[in-house]
Amino acid sequence: MKKMRKIAILLAAAMLAAILGGCGSFDASGYIKALLDNSYKNDSTAFVEQKIGTQEQAKELYESGIDTAMGSMTSQQQLSDGLNEEFEAVVKDVYKSVKYTVGEATKKDDGSYEVEIKYQKMKVFAPAMENFTAATESYVEEMTEKASNGEDVPSEEEMNEATYAMLKDAIKDSLGAITYEDEATTTVRVELVNKVYTPNEEDVYNLEQLLFDIEAVTEAQ
Repeated sequence: MKKMRKIAILLAAAMLAAILGGCGSFDASGYIKALLDNSYKNDSTAFVEQKIGTQEQAKELYESGIDTAMGSMTSQQQLSDGLNEEFEAVVKDVYKSVKYTVGEATKKDDGSYEVEIKYQKMKVFAPAMENFTAATESYVEEMTEKASNGEDVPSEEEMNEATYAMLKDAIKDSLGAITYEDEATTTVRVELVNKVYTPNEEDVYNLEQLLFDIEAVTEAQ
């Protein structure tokens, strides 16, 4: 499970070239909110209204972000169509559950903006990984006992499918009892890059770390 970057947000910025080149005014706060809402909530309303991109582009970017998260959590393993669909639905539910409020934007002397974002870190992966570890240990013990008794055991492919089904269930169960940390504040810079307003890559990545307890996932690598 590699780090879950929000590449969808960064890709969205490229679409502004035809719109913002030479544009005199820019709503940095509204821009960031539109990108976050599309990326996490699958709400493309502002994304389309602000002409960041079309409805089709918004959907493509959202799905790209989900695919990135899925690949991170499944280590790019080939899952059955049914499990892949169920896993994807859980990931989308996790994304929809993030809590953030986009505040005011402050324009800096160099033409960039700093957008304030209030958030509550979601505690979903730590309890999920704890339950997942317990489930897999029990599963390994069961399979080991079967093998030592001369009983048939599932194929490697079947055990792989069962393992990721347990991970999916662990995340889903954790989501049902989700908790959040106290509200905190961060900022995302929006910079002019080749006359195009673009979210700072490092700030976008850091925000992802603040919205989820991702460290529980990356530490399990």
